[in-house]
Amino acid sequence: MSLTQNENTIRNILNSAITILKKSEIEFPEINADTLLAYVLSCDKTNLYTKPDNIVDNTDVAKYNELIHKRASHVPLQYITRRVEFMSLDFVVDERVLIPRPETEILVETVLKKTDNKLYHDRAITVIDIGTGSGNIAVSLAKNRSNIKIYASDISQEALTVASENIQRHDVADKIQLLHGNVFDAFSSNVKKGQVDFIVSNPPYVSESESRNLEPELIDHEPLLALVGGEDGLFFYKQIIKDARSWIKPGGYLVIEIGETQADSIIKLMQNELHYDEIETIKDLQGNERIISARINNAKKN
Repeated sequence: MSLTQNENTIRNILNSAITILKKSEIEFPEINADTLLAYVLSCDKTNLYTKPDNIVDNTDVAKYNELIHKRASHVPLQYITRRVEFMSLDFVVDERVLIPRPETEILVETVLKKTDNKLYHDRAITVIDIGTGSGNIAVSLAKNRSNIKIYASDISQEALTVASENIQRHDVADKIQLLHGNVFDAFSSNVKKGQVDFIVSNPPYVSESESRNLEPELIDHEPLLALVGGEDGLFFYKQIIKDARSWIKPGGYLVIEIGETQADSIIKLMQNELHYDEIETIKDLQGNERIISARINNAKKN
């Protein structure tokens, strides 16, 4: 469906777009429609509803139609606008990186709460961020703590390019060093073992069987490298939990995001290592166990 010149009012354009999106079973079609029109017109959404009879020129109508049909084919809204809000900050995203989810804000908030401890007030805080993606976790921590140094890695060079754009965008390049490599391999030449205060990660945690049933927005557009964590979804957790104790100083923390059914399995992995104390789970707004934090104890490491 496309619009003719006589129909080019904001009201008509929105109504037509909502109809298209509903037919494609896009969730929240109204929000998608007005977000994309505000994006095309470079205006606030409020303007759309206070001036519904304003005429939109043909060039903008054509551009809007193109974006609506792209959204109707299940391209995620955030990839179309190249923007997502996370921790009240504006991040650039595209199909090279996973779209940051609101649940991951809980991970950032957990770390920030722990750094409120007076232990961290008068010295630098060293953080490793494994699988940084768009850099949303690292940038959010850097924006909220002045005394922090973050080493952020990803196995995808393309993801690091996006992360670099976000680091520059938020003026935190002096606090974040990007490193290319898999899990802990990226840090071996840049970070001293046993000197890290926090390791944070939102690793791929979808199992191979679950990946076959993902919604179109995920399976067709978001990078599978950032989604699938092996046959059982625990591949990266096993490696991170096993090796983190070599990097974190006694009293430091591992803070990770998990899938909603993985808490028991991951807690067991930590308990089997014998180096983790104060294992804590934090629930998301839907009541799912979403974040696990654990403290490295003072026992002598092997």
